[in-house]
Order: sequence, then structure tokens, then C-alpha cells
Amino acid sequence: MGSSVLLNKVFDLHVYISTCIRKLIICNIHFGFIFSFFSQLRFLVELLWPLSLFLALVWLRKTNPLYRQHECHFPNKAMPSAGTLPWLHGIFCNMNNPCFHSPTPGEGPGVVSNYNNSILARVYKDAQELLLEDPEIRDLGRIWEELIIMTQFMETMRTNPERIAGRGIRILDILKDGETLTSFLLEDVGLPDIVVFQLINAQVRPEQFAYGVPNLTLKDIACSQMLLDRFIIFSSRRGLPSVHKAMCALSQESLQRVEDALYANVDFFKLFQLLPTVLNRNAPGADLKAWGRVMSSVTQLARKPSVQDLLVFLQAFVQDGRPEFLGHLVSSLSDLFCGYPEGGGSRVLSFNWYEDNNYKAFLGIDSTRKKSSYLYDNTTTPFCNALIQNLESNPLTRIAWSAVKPLLMGKILFAPDSPSVWQILKNANSTFEELERLRLLTKAWEEVGPQLWYFFQNSLQMNMIRDSLKHPTVRDFLNSQLGAEGLTAEHIINFLHNGSPESREKGMADFDWRNIFSAVDRALRLLSQYLECLTLDKFEGYPDETQLTHQALHLLEENKFWAGVVFPDIEPTASSLPPHVKYKIRMDIDAVQKTNKIKDRYWDPGPRADPVDDLRYIWGGFAYLQDMIEHGIIKTQTNTEVPIGIYLQQMPYPCFVDDVFMITLNRAFPIFMVLAWIYSVSMTVKSIVLEKEMRLKEAMKNRGITNGVIWCTWFLDSFFMMAVSTFLLTALIMSLLSQVAFGFGTEYLSRYEEQGLGLQWGNIRTSPLEGDEYSFLFSIKMMLFDAFLYGIISWYLDNVFPGDYGLPQPWYFPVQESYWLGPRNPKAEKTATADANTFFEPEPAGLIPGVCIQNLVKIFANRPKPAVDGMNITFYESQITAFLGHNGAGKTTTMPIVRSHHAPSSGIVQCIFLMWQGKKRVGMFSLFSQVNTDRPLPTHFWHCADWWLGYSDSHGLYSAQIRHVPSVQHLIQPVSTIPY
Repeated sequence: MGSSVLLNKVFDLHVYISTCIRKLIICNIHFGFIFSFFSQLRFLVELLWPLSLFLALVWLRKTNPLYRQHECHFPNKAMPSAGTLPWLHGIFCNMNNPCFHSPTPGEGPGVVSNYNNSILARVYKDAQELLLEDPEIRDLGRIWEELIIMTQFMETMRTNPERIAGRGIRILDILKDGETLTSFLLEDVGLPDIVVFQLINAQVRPEQFAYGVPNLTLKDIACSQMLLDRFIIFSSRRGLPSVHKAMCALSQESLQRVEDALYANVDFFKLFQLLPTVLNRNAPGADLKAWGRVMSSVTQLARKPSVQDLLVFLQAFVQDGRPEFLGHLVSSLSDLFCGYPEGGGSRVLSFNWYEDNNYKAFLGIDSTRKKSSYLYDNTTTPFCNALIQNLESNPLTRIAWSAVKPLLMGKILFAPDSPSVWQILKNANSTFEELERLRLLTKAWEEVGPQLWYFFQNSLQMNMIRDSLKHPTVRDFLNSQLGAEGLTAEHIINFLHNGSPESREKGMADFDWRNIFSAVDRALRLLSQYLECLTLDKFEGYPDETQLTHQALHLLEENKFWAGVVFPDIEPTASSLPPHVKYKIRMDIDAVQKTNKIKDRYWDPGPRADPVDDLRYIWGGFAYLQDMIEHGIIKTQTNTEVPIGIYLQQMPYPCFVDDVFMITLNRAFPIFMVLAWIYSVSMTVKSIVLEKEMRLKEAMKNRGITNGVIWCTWFLDSFFMMAVSTFLLTALIMSLLSQVAFGFGTEYLSRYEEQGLGLQWGNIRTSPLEGDEYSFLFSIKMMLFDAFLYGIISWYLDNVFPGDYGLPQPWYFPVQESYWLGPRNPKAEKTATADANTFFEPEPAGLIPGVCIQNLVKIFANRPKPAVDGMNITFYESQITAFLGHNGAGKTTTMPIVRSHHAPSSGIVQCIFLMWQGKKRVGMFSLFSQVNTDRPLPTHFWHCADWWLGYSDSHGLYSAQIRHVPSVQHLIQPVSTIPY
């Protein structure tokens, strides 16, 4: 019995496999190879796609190294109350808010200056030490008085010589101690004693030398009584003729020897000591010895390294003109005024670019202000108009100029306009008053400068000094006195040179007083031009805050509004201040720190040291104005000048490591994780949809596979690919939690990495953001909950909306008992009975109905004619029923309805088991292609054979035997040669 059954099965299987081969080969053999190739390609892409993204991130990591910032100490910022010079000094030196490795001097107790290393500070320190250590240098005041007296004496000789007419200086008084002139005249020249006596005791008229040494020889003077009387005053009448007669008798050679001996014996210290007494006998003379000692001390100061650095700076600035690049000029001025260590400090970079930077201002996008061409400002000079137009037309300087323009040219409005408020602002205006005096000083240079140039260039006094210095005797005397100090008469003559460069002595430097004058003149004139661009009359009063606001809005259009100061408790007519003065400062919101948030949304390491965005209260002028108003109120209330200056000190910040790569990545990490799995997810979704379109899902259900098994298979297929990619990534990044794939979880993971902590069991429950209740653990819980929720939704929608080829369940099917408990035992089912119909043969007795179809009607939406119209038929268990009919009778349509592929339009299809459960017991061979592209063709045939035998061989007794039948293997073998 078993053998015959097996033979029958083999025969039937031959027929079935032949049909399968014909259909599969015709439909699928031409693209079987394509399916196989693309399946392998898809496998590689799914495997390598996440890995390739990760390798791209690794490459980006290598190209963006870590930013390591050392410990930061910041220089203090002087307020206007510290003094105008320290205030301006601090603004220039702290323009970029430099950061230093070690503490600044200003951080120490009792110290406020940070510029001790600057050239000017070192020069001042050396000069101060010289004043304290060398007592001679303290006589500068007396020397200045002597210099004034000598200047007055020389001016009198030139302009009013009659005041000293008849007065002179005795030759004997200006000779050196132990002079040899007398013995030289008596012994070497052979002059009589009376002549020598008359000559030594004669007086020289100084007014005759007011215009320099006369261009006369001693022979000319000696042989002319008129000239001799013009230059010399004799003590007796007989002195003139006797000296005239004796001196004129000498030869020119002898007279030249007499002249040389005279100059060699003259003591210039005595000469300058006695010169002022000619005009005023009580006037103190010039002590050249003291001058020499002071000159020696000054020479020692000039040899100091600080003074040498200053001279090098001045010489380079004067000879080369202004530096070629602005950076060189700023660097040179920084060395001169600031002298910061560490190369001027470093700039702390801010990586919080998405919050810190004002891109609208950088790009010139500001909807609140109208764009207009530059309008000529009649309140300032043409130079200032050209300068402002140039600054506003350059995109690189427009932002900086728009920030400082309110401070330089802006107005400070105040209300109310009362005498008491004016008194406060008058006391607060001392800073601008000093700047105004500086501007007047530069304007005064325009008048004094030409006069000073003329004095050094062409004045009689300077020409006389030049002529005197060129005299060999005077030159030798100066060299003997100054030679030990490294300063010679030639250097002095070269410095006072007023001729052309060609007339300068050979070997001397091309540098004189004119170079210094030109540098000073250029600097002062340039300073005067720039000071003209400043608005120093800044305070404007208004009766109330309303008018102040109206004027402020008008000034904002021109960017000339610094601030508004309102005193709410002071009446417009008040002349005195209340004990407690209240005031408020109103400014443009772009000039102060933004108050819409008190901290950044995302934490980022580093100090708030950006000079533009983080220190707006300082550079925007708020702190400066507050300091001036506070000191003005104190001075007004106490009527006392309080000598207290305020310095602001920024707190130091420890060293840190910042990572621009991680900062950028943690904003985009979720999208990278989505991109890493998007291909696998999209391919999975595509495969699921394709499975339904090709009716593979229903075909698998026909073969006894449940819906849960199908979804579990897709889960395992997707999970396997993602697990392999995750394993590769995990091996590369050394056990990072790469399975955290989405959303806030990945962002929080990157934030912990950015902070240098990493995700740990200790912080998995907390958030890296202050005040945030979300955490990485909560993200994992939400992902698990989402997986459960999406599974429920997918299960529900798959049953209620199965598609075109499934039978939908009612929307309330989850509460149906039959759905959860399954079908009852078929043997317990009552035998279905049909209504008696005399036109049909009676139903066979003793058979168990399997499927009863009563009045079945199926009408498709796009076809008005019914595909099945009033069909009635019963299929019995263990019976072969021939379901015959002509073409279009509805056979093909009826079977999918029985299989729950389509819902009937009307009628009843009653089974002894539930519809969805019937798919396990009702088998049907499809008339269309249901090839699974993931399996090769031989696998399809063996699976179909097992499935076909499975309905009558539920225990698999024949399935294993069928595989070893030679005829069956011979039939299947050719299929294995088909490429796949």
C-alpha cells in the first residue's frame, strides 16, 4: 500500500515539477543571473555602506586635529576713572583681549599696570632709577634756569646791545688756573711787561660776538686802533696805543701763535660762568661742569637697552617712513606702548560659531537699517569724510567701524536737562576735557612748529653755536670733556647740521634734528587730523525721556548714538541731588550683551574671551559710561575729587582641549547615523513592498508560513546586516556604543565625548546639558518603546489593510475571541447543511464539508460584470472535487476568495476553520509567477515539492523519500545548471 502511494506521489510530482520548470524557465531564466548579481552587490553595499561613512569620519578626524589652549590670564582693563592715558593705553593694548600662559602683573595685589615690559615703561624705569641714584641729575631744574638766562643774554646782545655797552669780561678772569699765556707773551713773543699787563687786564666786549666770530684776522684787529677799541676795553688810556704799537709790530706768524695760546688758555667754564653777569651782576652763571656731569648721566641713560630700543624704533620710523603693512605698524606700536610677553599673547578662539558670530552683520544683512550711499558730513573735516567713506565702503572694516563709530562720533543724551544733572555730567566729562586739551595742543603745534623749525634752521643763536662748535679750540675742548662718554663735538655738529646732505662731514650718519622734527611734526599733524574726527562735545540734554528716545532713534539711523542716561528721580528744575541718585543707561541692543539668554544652549569649553561678542559691555561703551557717571555722582555729592581709579579684571581660565570636529559632528551625528542605515532600511522596506506586490507573502502563507514568522524573518534579515556592520564599526572604534543610532541618544553620546568624559555607567542616567531631564538611558528606553509601538502598529495595519491580495480583518479584530484562541476542533464542527433544492443532486451523506460556498458574488470595481455570480458549491474533506467550468465562469476568482486573497462582494464562504487559519490546510498552485529573488531556482523546486507533498504527507513521511528517487533527481538536476 505504501509503495503504491509513493509511486503515485512520484508520478504526480513529475507532472508538478515539469509544470514548475516550464513556468519558471519561461518567466525567470533570462534574469536569474541579474537577480543573483544584484543580490550579492546589495549584500556588499549594505555591509560596507556604514563602514565607508565611518571611515570618512575618521579621515575628517585626522584632518582636523584637536585645538589645545593653554591656561589663560587676561590683562586688566582700565576705566576712564583710572586716567585718560591709562584708559587709552588699555584700549589700544587690549584691543584683542590677549591670553597669557602666566599671571599678568595686574593680577598681583597693589599692581595695576601690565605694561612694565614696554619700551616706554622701561625707559621711564631707567630714568627714574637714574634720578634716584645720581644726585647730579636732580640739578636739571637749575640747569634749565641757567639755560634760560643764557638765552636771554644772547637775545639781548642781538636785539638790544646798548644795554651792555661798555661792559665786558676781563681776559685774566677767563684764563685757566696756572695759565701760561703771560709767560708766553713775555718770553716767547718778547712783548714788554707793560703791554702784557695792559692786554691781560683788558676786557672783551661780548656784544661784538653776538653774530658769531668776526671774519677778521688778529693782524687786522691789532693794526687798527678803531677795531682794537671795538673789541677790547682797556683799563687806561695809554693801554690802547701801547698795545696797538706792540702787537702790530709782530709778524702774522707770531700773531697766530698768540691767538692759539689765547684759546689754549681760555677756561670756558669760567667764561660761561661770567657771561650772564655782564647783563646782570647778580645773575648766576652757567655751570658747565654741572652740565657736563648731567650730560654724562644722560649719556649713561642713553646706553641703556631700553633707550637703545627706543632709538631704533624712532630711527626706523623716521628713515623708512610709515611701515609698509598695517600689521607691522601695530606690532611696532605694541612693542612701544604695551610690551606684552609671549609675542603679545594669543587669541582664544571661539568654536561656538553657530551662536557667537553675527553673520548678518558680516554679510551686511540688516533688515532694521536701510542701506544707503555715504552722505557727506558737514560737521567734520574733508579728511574725516574721506576716511569714514573709505571705512564704510570696505567690507573688512565696515563691521569694526560700525562698532566703534558710536564711541568716537556718537552723542550721549541725558534727561532731564536740569542744573543738578549738568553738574554730574560736568564732573563726569573730565576725560573728554583732557582729550579736548590734547586736540588744542596739536592745533597749537601748527603755529609753534614752523617757529621751532626756523629757530633750529636759521636763527642767529643756533648759527653762532654751530660756528663756535666748528672752531678747532672749542671742538678740542668739547672732545676732551666728552670723549670718555662716547659723545664728540662732531656728533653734536652733525646733529645740529642744517645744510644739504652733501655738505655733511664724511663718515657721519645721515640723521639730525630735522629727522626728529619731521617725525614729530608728521605724528602731531596726523594726530590732529584724527582728533578732528572725534566728537568730544558728547552730552546733550532733553527735558524728558520721550524726547530723548525720539532723538536717539534719529541718531541710530546715522549710527551716532552712544547711549542715553535717564535720571528718573530728578525733576527738570532741580538744582540739588537727592541722597540716593538713581539712573539708567539706555543703549542700542547691538552694542551690549544680548539678554535673550543668560548662557549658551550647548556647553562649550573655553573662557568668554572674544573681544567682540563676549566683552560688549566694555567695548560697546556701557562700562566706560557707567564709570564716568558713577564718579561724577560721587564728586558732585561729596564735592571732593576721589583719587580712585577702577580696573576690570577678567577671571583666569584653566587649560582645555577643544575639538571643532566633535562640535561640528555632534550637530550632524544623528543624520550620519541615519545615513549609515538608510540603505539597509530602504532596501528592507522595498523588499517588503515588493513581496506583497509579487504575492510572495500570500504564497508563503499558502505554504503554511504564519504572518509572525514572515515578519520575524525580515527582522532577522535586517538585523543580521546591521549587526555585521555594527560589529565592524565596533571593532574599529574599540567598543564604542555604536548601536545607539538615532536622535538625542547619539547627540548626547557625542557631547560626552566632546567634554572628554565619554559615556559611562555613572552618567548614562544624566544629561550633559544643565537643567535637561533627557538622558542617554531615556533615549534607549524610548527606542525600545518605539520598536514595540511600531510593531503593534505594523501588526494592526497588516491585518486591517492587507493590500489587494489579502482578506482584511475587522477593525475590532484584537477583541475577537476567535482571533486569539484559534479555531475549534474541526471534528466538533457541525456538518453544514444546504437548503434543499430539487434542481441539484443531493449532498452525499457521511462526508464532512470542508468549504461551503453559498451565493458567492464578486464584482471588481473597474468591471461592471460580476466575475462570480451566485456560485454554490461544497468541498468535502478527503475528497477530490472537480471544479470545472467554461472560461470566465469564475473558477480562478473563486479560489483566491476561498484563500482569503480577495473579499467577496456578497455571499458566504463557510469553512470548518477560520479563513486565516485555512491557509494552513488549503493548498493551491498559482497560475502566476511567485519567484523569490533571494533563492536560487533549485531551492524553489525542492521547496515546492515539499510543499505539494505536505498536504497529504503532514508528517513528512514521503518528503524525505521523494528526494532520493532517481527519476526525481534526474528531473531536478537540469534545473541546477540554470545560472542564478
